[in-house]
Amino acid sequence: MKIVFRLNYHTIPGQSLWLKYSTVLDEKGVRFDQVVPLQWLDDRQWEACVNVGGAGRFRLEYNYQLRQSGNGVVLDEWGPVRVAEVDLDARDAVVLMDEWCSAGTADYAYDTKAFLAARGAVREFSQPGVPANANHSFQLRMEAVPEGKVPCLLGSVSEMGNWGWHSAVTLDEVAEGVWQTHLYLPPDWRIEYKYGLFDQKLGCVVGVEHGENRSLDPRNHAPRQWVQVRDECYRRDHAGLYHAAGVSIPVFSLRSDEGMGIGEFADLKPLADWACGVGLKLIQILPVNDTTSSHDWTDSYPYSAISVFALHPIYLRIQDLDHSMSAAFKERVLSARESLNPHERVDHEAVMNVKMALTREVFEEHRAAIVAGAPFREFLSANEGWVVPYAVFCVKRDHYGTADFSRWEEWAVYDREKVEALTEPSHPEWHAVAYHIWLQQELDKQLSDAVAHLHSKGLALKGDLPIGIDRQSVDAWAEPHLFKMDAQAGAPPDAFAVKGQNWGFPTYDWEVMRRDGYAWWRSRFGQLSRYFDAYRIDHILGFFRIWQVPYDHVEGIMGFFDPALPIHIDEIRERGIAFDYNRYCRPYIRWDAIAERFGDASEYVKNNFLHEAGHGYFQLRENVLTQRRIDDYFQEHPHEPFVRQGLLDCAAEVLFFEVAGSHGTLFHPRMSMQATHSYRDLDPDTRWRVEELYNDYFFRRQEEFWQGQGLAKLPAMRRASDMLLCGEDLGMVPACVPGVLKELGILSLEIQRMPKTHEVEFYHPQHAPYMSVVSPSTHDMSTLRGWWEEDAAATARFAWQMFGISQPEKELSGDVAAKIIWQHLQSPAMWAIFPLQDLLAMDEELRHPVPEAERINVPAVIPYYWRYRMHLSTAQLATADGFNKRLRHMIVSVNR
Repeated sequence: MKIVFRLNYHTIPGQSLWLKYSTVLDEKGVRFDQVVPLQWLDDRQWEACVNVGGAGRFRLEYNYQLRQSGNGVVLDEWGPVRVAEVDLDARDAVVLMDEWCSAGTADYAYDTKAFLAARGAVREFSQPGVPANANHSFQLRMEAVPEGKVPCLLGSVSEMGNWGWHSAVTLDEVAEGVWQTHLYLPPDWRIEYKYGLFDQKLGCVVGVEHGENRSLDPRNHAPRQWVQVRDECYRRDHAGLYHAAGVSIPVFSLRSDEGMGIGEFADLKPLADWACGVGLKLIQILPVNDTTSSHDWTDSYPYSAISVFALHPIYLRIQDLDHSMSAAFKERVLSARESLNPHERVDHEAVMNVKMALTREVFEEHRAAIVAGAPFREFLSANEGWVVPYAVFCVKRDHYGTADFSRWEEWAVYDREKVEALTEPSHPEWHAVAYHIWLQQELDKQLSDAVAHLHSKGLALKGDLPIGIDRQSVDAWAEPHLFKMDAQAGAPPDAFAVKGQNWGFPTYDWEVMRRDGYAWWRSRFGQLSRYFDAYRIDHILGFFRIWQVPYDHVEGIMGFFDPALPIHIDEIRERGIAFDYNRYCRPYIRWDAIAERFGDASEYVKNNFLHEAGHGYFQLRENVLTQRRIDDYFQEHPHEPFVRQGLLDCAAEVLFFEVAGSHGTLFHPRMSMQATHSYRDLDPDTRWRVEELYNDYFFRRQEEFWQGQGLAKLPAMRRASDMLLCGEDLGMVPACVPGVLKELGILSLEIQRMPKTHEVEFYHPQHAPYMSVVSPSTHDMSTLRGWWEEDAAATARFAWQMFGISQPEKELSGDVAAKIIWQHLQSPAMWAIFPLQDLLAMDEELRHPVPEAERINVPAVIPYYWRYRMHLSTAQLATADGFNKRLRHMIVSVNR
């Protein structure tokens, strides 16, 4: 028998397609695996032929693979393995006509957890019979088919109705979102066809898919042949696709009468009731992992978790614990609530101290029953791999008074056997360990209960995955080989943080992670999918390349992209640049710059921190030679912050960074070098040549390389769970990123005041792609109202460009805020998600009286106190009838 594989896929030079197939013989169970190249036929089709001998039936399993020379991309198509049942006795040839299966379609997005409520209950499907004369089968992937309609085939032959809208061939749903029919077609004819929607009541086609006709070329390979056509996705207008709106708010920002000075997991339930009432379909929150490191307000930073698996104890509702306590205990709980709840902002330290004291009291009171109980034992058994190291980490953190495990004496290096020994009931520290395990059990119960309530209301919960881990975390302690502990992750300079950002997290050793198939990441996504239906991947650009700051430095501006293709010394010289290592790679400090930077303190700085190097140059002294040493010095001398910043700027006066271990042959340009005195003092010709090298490095040479990096890592993340993935792709976005996200079905993020092109100042939500999330702002920005008052000139340009308002008011009015919300609701994007503060901006009586008080984070300030609380309780929000009716009307009007 001849088996013909024909694949529709438009390739570009350097790409090739491969067939991976296995034949499984029913009688013997023998499996035969092969990988063979497909042959290029034309700009859209590739083909391979395989001959199979024998008799009887066998099962053929296969899929396709894309390979790209140059950057080593090897990408398997999306979805489960393809299957063809072959009868060697009944057929002489099987022709498999396929389209490349891409995750980047609406139909595969609809197949994620975020749309479970929209899909309804699990159904059973029957398999229709095959007509005796049939020689073709057609299979179409199509989710979210409009009620009362079914997909159909209409085409250029009588068997497809000759394009007649009353004689189209309807398809049967044989699996969730999979539609199929069998029919006879002349094998030697070229046939054109399309899919349409057939209204079963009207008995005719009521719509046809967009785009060019699909086609079947002559397929006459043998007298007894079977042709199987598998088409990917009905080509729909965006207007006919699913659109929904959501709200974003950190859990810690929720306010309720039942809380204890902070939002808790239980507060998600009344928030869901409100969201459902106004027509929203999703609630988005910030990370909720445990960040307890220092036991002070700096632990409020939600992106610095001590465990990527453990939930934060601060979100536990004490009075919902199912353990009876004394009247005196209940009085203490009530007293704590009455004391902390009136606070305008979160007092992180006070809340944690109270909750830890109260939960320890509950645990000690019921310790024996808890650790012997089935819920505790079942939770421990199911989560032992992460919860035991986490619990021991917490015990040792508190014992040594620091999360810096390098100071834990004999516990500084993780020892699995020693850690597991603490779980023995006879061990003296077992009860201390059990306390933290029990907290996680209760947190899991309360969050799961809240999630179930959201789902009962038809809402999805969207979480947030931080790009980094804390260097003083259980993950770094237990699995240090996965991370580069001598590096710090951050972000390059931008308009919001001109010095860049240094988050302090170690970066990932992707090569080590690749060897076990990214097992750590897959486990992480698996745990998150226990609670979340969708996920925002923080700084998804880090999967292409991370901004890495050497540990010797403090400011993000001293970093470079990793991985990246560095510049060889020969290339620098070939560009006509007379490269001088000392001039280009060491701090460039001259007296005019010192005077400009330090003013009246110049002589003091020169005498205490610099020494002359000759020819008008100065060098930093040994004790302040690097930014880290400067920072350490001023930790001990905090009375000179002005001098500290000036010296940090001096250390940053370099144009290139040498690649470690390259012996002066490989270099990375320093980003924003144009702002340095060193760059300014180059002669005009050299400055032009360095600028050309700079632009080539950052905007041209890395693109194909970074595409390969993204396609090497992100498919594993996409396959690790059935959550809908959304990428936070803001900042300096490589040109390759949109294509990779589209192929993998990862939604992009589109922010109106942060366009991804320099051609416009403000992004119009109407231009967003369907596979995206639009939002007026994020937690890292000022709210709409805050932004409106930051720069009057920018506000005036925005008001004129977007709404034709020539003289905007100084304060954002409720009506203009509503216009901005309405713009986003009308966007073609799948999701429009709004910070709650921006929604409330529409109501001038309901919103917070002070715009600045609504800001969640200022990225340029590190560390920052994350303590924003709603000024309204969830109960007050639910009874704000005028606002709620207005918002619901807006959402319903655009069919979101």
